[in-house]
Amino acid sequence: MLGTKTIGRSLVFGLGYLAGTRAGRERYDQIQQAGRSLAGQLRQKLDAAPDKRPATVLGAARRAWDDSDITLGRS
Repeated sequence: MLGTKTIGRSLVFGLGYLAGTRAGRERYDQIQQAGRSLAGQLRQKLDAAPDKRPATVLGAARRAWDDSDITLGRS
């Protein structure tokens, strides 16, 4: 048979666990909200910044390999 100490300790442990999981969930939600806010601010700054990236990888490759200014054997 379980003693009253065992039942009391189990009850206290259970209540502490429940309170801790609820507090942990609230903190998780706070961290998640802060992350979303930061991501939104970053997205706004990136959208407002001028885009200096090439439109496509193919376009960048064409500009990198553009040899129209190279002359061979001509003076």
